[in-house]
Amino acid sequence: MSQHPSFPQGIYSLPQDNNRLALRQPVRHEDPLKERLHRKQRLAAAYRLFAQSGFEVGVAGHFTARDPVEPDHYWINPLGVPFSQISVSHLLRVDGDGQVVEGEGVLNTSALELHYDLQKARPEVVGIAHVHGFHGRVWSSQGRLFQPITAEAGAFINDQVIFDRHALRAADGRLEQDRDRVSQAFVETFADHNLLVWQNHGLWAVGQTVESAAWRFILADDTARAHLLAYAAGTPVVPDLDPADSGDKARHEFFAWLNFLPLWDRIRVEQPDLLD
Repeated sequence: MSQHPSFPQGIYSLPQDNNRLALRQPVRHEDPLKERLHRKQRLAAAYRLFAQSGFEVGVAGHFTARDPVEPDHYWINPLGVPFSQISVSHLLRVDGDGQVVEGEGVLNTSALELHYDLQKARPEVVGIAHVHGFHGRVWSSQGRLFQPITAEAGAFINDQVIFDRHALRAADGRLEQDRDRVSQAFVETFADHNLLVWQNHGLWAVGQTVESAAWRFILADDTARAHLLAYAAGTPVVPDLDPADSGDKARHEFFAWLNFLPLWDRIRVEQPDLLD
């Protein structure tokens, strides 16, 4: 299909039928090496987009992408490199033992077991995003899930859960400090949901692609902002929805992936060095 010169590669390049998308699932590369590069490029782009959204607080936060060549490995940003400067060459590949096997840089070890254990428990998950968006952090202090007060919030109905880290207690009644036990509780709570609200800490979003995980996190922080504003203004109307109205997960996954594509087109044109 010929390309319109004013349109970047993205949604416009997808298969069409009479000016309608003829696609209902994310595009993947059959060649694992090409898929690896694809995931690394989208991961670097997502970090830059997160920077533009103000999701960076010091050295906190991490977004990982499962490696398609070694599925028990993942790619992650090096500690201390600003999100706004991350490029493909900065990314580190980490194995199941938490060791860097490719790339140069300091590894952020604050949540390695959470990413690895979640990835191991859910083979369909490719992207795992947890960065410190302001609105998501504030909303997490409420200990509440999103309500369908906006159309966008509806994407999370029946697909979100709360994790109360401070409710985990050791045998002596003190806060549980064993990282393996905390990770196990985290994974069990996450279950098969795509959004987790870590109470008093922030949001976690996952996806079957890097793109869907990134978009889901961006949308979740935006939804948190909408909730904070709506509840500060008064008592928003919460529609009484049938659980079936939330739609199927495959549809939500496809549209999360699709919504990232214009962001990818924009950031790669504005900041082509992210591909270095």
